[in-house]
Amino acid sequence: MALTKEQLALYFQRIGYEGTPDRTSATLGAIQEAHLNHIPYENLDLTRGVPLSLEEGDLFEKLVTRRRGGYCFEQNGLLFSVLTSLGFPVTQYCGRFIDGEPQVIQERRHRVLRVEAEDGVFICDVGVYGESPRRPLRFVADEVQTDGIAEYKYLRDDFYGWVECQREKGKGWKWVYGFTQEPWLSYDFVQPSFFCEKNPASKFNTYRQVGIFQGKASLTYIDKVFTIYQEGKIRRREEVPEEKSGEYLERYFGLKG
Repeated sequence: MALTKEQLALYFQRIGYEGTPDRTSATLGAIQEAHLNHIPYENLDLTRGVPLSLEEGDLFEKLVTRRRGGYCFEQNGLLFSVLTSLGFPVTQYCGRFIDGEPQVIQERRHRVLRVEAEDGVFICDVGVYGESPRRPLRFVADEVQTDGIAEYKYLRDDFYGWVECQREKGKGWKWVYGFTQEPWLSYDFVQPSFFCEKNPASKFNTYRQVGIFQGKASLTYIDKVFTIYQEGKIRRREEVPEEKSGEYLERYFGLKG
């Protein structure tokens, strides 16, 4: 079900987007960057035992109306609704994080969007809490691309399929996550999301994971540690007393309560 014109207007207001959307990569880039700078990645409901819903209306109500954030299944679920409502053909994939250790096989638990624009095919992703592409990446193999902060490219791998690689300033290439091109429907993500929400082995229901972009910086609040990270370096890091957690969540991530 497509979002209404009124809902799209509210979403654009939420992310501070003031352009006139078309089906070009310029529109995709402006929306992705604005989303990352205004809607925080967060797993607070999972740590508090609040049930999640990936239904389109519930995602809009949580992330836009109530001005909350969400984790990858929620963030990229909302973006999927927005882009398809704007007329972009979007195919969804499910990926595995690699985190620089391809020998450690993780479960499939990342929602990935392949988007067809008038001027090419791109991967869009607003569901990673740390340094990640601020703009869509062209979905081609071996081409080094940049979002102005770090370099990225896609490799092909016999097991992982497509691998997104990142090279930050002063560092080497790192494999971030991989995905195959089996199309997933929106309700297919309910099962891996339920694992993240309820399974004792999940890292998403045990400690706080919050992140947002702020210009060239990436701000994160992981468990008790608040970090400002910019251009490959930690600029500030501090352990936050729990009694001040609400203050930090509101001041830096716009999250209340």
